[in-house]
Amino acid sequence: MVFFTAMLVIIIIYYLQMDGLIYATIVALVAELVNIFMAHALSKSVEKKMRLRIRRLVNGYSKRLKTNRKTIQQLEKIQEESVKKLYNANLKIKEYEAKLELLEKTSPSLAQNIIPPEPGKPSPEDLHQTVPLTKQPVESNQDFSDLPSGSNRKKKPR
Repeated sequence: MVFFTAMLVIIIIYYLQMDGLIYATIVALVAELVNIFMAHALSKSVEKKMRLRIRRLVNGYSKRLKTNRKTIQQLEKIQEESVKKLYNANLKIKEYEAKLELLEKTSPSLAQNIIPPEPGKPSPEDLHQTVPLTKQPVESNQDFSDLPSGSNRKKKPR
């Protein structure tokens, strides 16, 4: 566009000399107006495309936030239910411990008979005792061999 305008101005000035200067100025101004309108249209279209792209991104992130909020609310609800269950279980445990203490105070032999130890499981007294752990050496009957497994070759003599 600029090249066309420059060529037109040069031709007008060449043929019309001094009178052509006015016409060349008018042609240059019209070309600048066309250039401004084209640049304005281009910037509007680019702005519209960017607006659509950003709107898509914002909508995607807002959908993610909504789903994340829903899952967070569901998880909080599950957490509250489990906390209530744990609280109720702890209350029952304290209640049973209080009853067991009352039974132990009134008749210790009766309290031991209420909870018989299961066969194969240690009694509560055994659980409170500590057993020292000792490391036992691991015995290996295998000699080191650099042969791959399944090899028919004989081992080297020592």
